[in-house]
Amino acid sequence: MKKLNYCNSYIPILLLLLLCNSCEKNIDLQLDKTPPMLVVEAYINNSIRTYNYVIIGKTVNFNESQFANTAVEKATVTITEGFFEKGKGYQWNPASTVTMKEGKTPGMHGLYVPGAYFDPKLTTDSSHALLGKPGKSYLLEIMAGGKKYTAITTLPIPVPIDSLTNTPPFKDDSGKVQARLTVHYTDPDTLGNAQIYYWGNRYTKNTFGWGALSTDRYLPNTDDLVNGQDIHITHSAPLPIGDTAIYYLVSVERPVHDFWDSFNKARVNSGPFSTPVVLKSNIKGSNVVGCFSGFAVSSMKHVMK
Repeated sequence: MKKLNYCNSYIPILLLLLLCNSCEKNIDLQLDKTPPMLVVEAYINNSIRTYNYVIIGKTVNFNESQFANTAVEKATVTITEGFFEKGKGYQWNPASTVTMKEGKTPGMHGLYVPGAYFDPKLTTDSSHALLGKPGKSYLLEIMAGGKKYTAITTLPIPVPIDSLTNTPPFKDDSGKVQARLTVHYTDPDTLGNAQIYYWGNRYTKNTFGWGALSTDRYLPNTDDLVNGQDIHITHSAPLPIGDTAIYYLVSVERPVHDFWDSFNKARVNSGPFSTPVVLKSNIKGSNVVGCFSGFAVSSMKHVMK
């Protein structure tokens, strides 16, 4: 999978990954042209209203001169709240439907990002803009190019952060004094919990989106072997002493975990000559890949010392 930066956010693009430049032989690959694939990156969370958004792109063929993602504009995008009732399935509340609109990216100096959709209330009535609720389910519906795409995600109950600490300070190769952040929390006493870890600091304060935050490159964790135990995770990325980190412990349902886990495996894949990785998309439709991610967020600040 390839990433394309849009204003310090990112759009996942289906991987036909870069050919290995290190090969000593010239290999003539006969690549068939395939129909463009829609790429959807969508989020609903319970904490940050501006971080509920949908980004839609479209892939092009590997042998095109501009191997890049193309933004999909003028799509119809809605998100509807509901719940799952045993024996009856999902029950959606039409009165809750929010029609997402293309617009200027919140917090990014009014920059317009093609193919990025937000709740228009962010600019007119931000305190009532779209916000997810733990325990609720959400239906994403997209009409683009005459085709319909759908996805369902559910926000789990957030897992609270017990505390944040950091390792003893050390000097890096340039002499900068840094330390690594450690999160402490207790895994719920039920199987199937999964978390993804994000944090922001002074380097990310002027960026936008979940993809612009620091993370362990989407190395999510599930509780198959640590159910109900105290968890202590030290992240490898160092932060400067004196910096303030805003940490987000994101609880997700298993399909969301599985997508980001497959995304991570595709990201570190060695190219088209290695074992292929199939992305576990939760978007339904023809020629589409991506994820509608329900994020149940707990947050905490920590000063590195």
